[in-house]
Amino acid sequence: MQRGNNVREEYTMNTVCRLRCSPMDLSLETTRIKARKVVGEAVGQLVLTHSVCINAIKIDRIKANVIESKDRLFKGKIVKQGIIRKEVYYVDPENRLRFLVEDIPFTMTVAIPGFKPNAFSEVQNHLLDIDVAHKLTPARVCIPGCLRQTIVAHILTIASEWRQVNVVTGFRRTQRISPEVIFHQVIR
Repeated sequence: MQRGNNVREEYTMNTVCRLRCSPMDLSLETTRIKARKVVGEAVGQLVLTHSVCINAIKIDRIKANVIESKDRLFKGKIVKQGIIRKEVYYVDPENRLRFLVEDIPFTMTVAIPGFKPNAFSEVQNHLLDIDVAHKLTPARVCIPGCLRQTIVAHILTIASEWRQVNVVTGFRRTQRISPEVIFHQVIR
C-alpha cells in the first residue's frame, strides 16, 4: 500500500473456475482517481431584443459571440449571467464600410431537475448556435437610422460533480491449495 496522491489498495477476490480447476485468488491493485460525474445537462435558449441609433443605409453583416459568462448555482437550476459582443458591419451614407462593436448583458435560467449544488459542483457551457435577425430604418440626410435586432442563442449547460473513484490497475493470480488436496496427499 502506498501513501501520497495515488492511494494504492489491494483487494482479494475469490473466484472458482468452472472447468475442472481448483479455486483461485485474484489480488487486485487499485488506484484512486479524481473524476467528474455528470449530474445533468440541458439546453437553454436566450432571446434578446436590442435597438441602436446608427448612421447607416445598409447592414453588411452582424457577428455575435458570448465573451463572458458566470454561473450562479441553485437547487434544480442554474442562473447564467454574461455578455454578448456584437460586431455590426454597415455602409454609411457616403458609401464607406464601417463597423460598430456593442456589448449587451444577458441573464438566463437553465433548469436541471435533481441538481443540488455543493463544493464539488462544476458547470460547463457550450455555445451551440447564435443568430441575429435585424431590421434597419435607413438614415436620411441628417436623421440617423435605427437598427432593431433580435438575438437568439442556444447554450448547452452541463452540471457535474468531482468524485473519487477506485480504478483497477492490475491483478495477480495465486493458486490456492484446497484442504481436500492436502488431505489426499497426506493419506497416500
